[in-house]
Amino acid sequence: MIGSAGLERYGDTALLRSVAVASTERGHSLGKALVQQVLAYTASLGVCQVVLLTITAADFFLRFEFQPISRAEVPRASQASVEFQEACPASATGMSLVLEVEQR
Repeated sequence: MIGSAGLERYGDTALLRSVAVASTERGHSLGKALVQQVLAYTASLGVCQVVLLTITAADFFLRFEFQPISRAEVPRASQASVEFQEACPASATGMSLVLEVEQR
């Protein structure tokens, strides 16, 4: 495996998680492509907000117009996820992106 991006859907919001690219493959825009594909797919599902937590990649996600938010601003369903409850430390940066939802 050279890259990954996970998505957990919670109604009209989703949690983007586990975006990673193997160190040998970095610098070739694979991370960018993964995030773009996940965001396009997410919008096609009717999801209107994507949230995430990051320890080291806030600047990377700013490129996609994610904005920093406090954990309290994250929708409750996402706050109940393992990502928020156990996987990421309290010092992780919360971020949010409001999507333009595709019409079905």
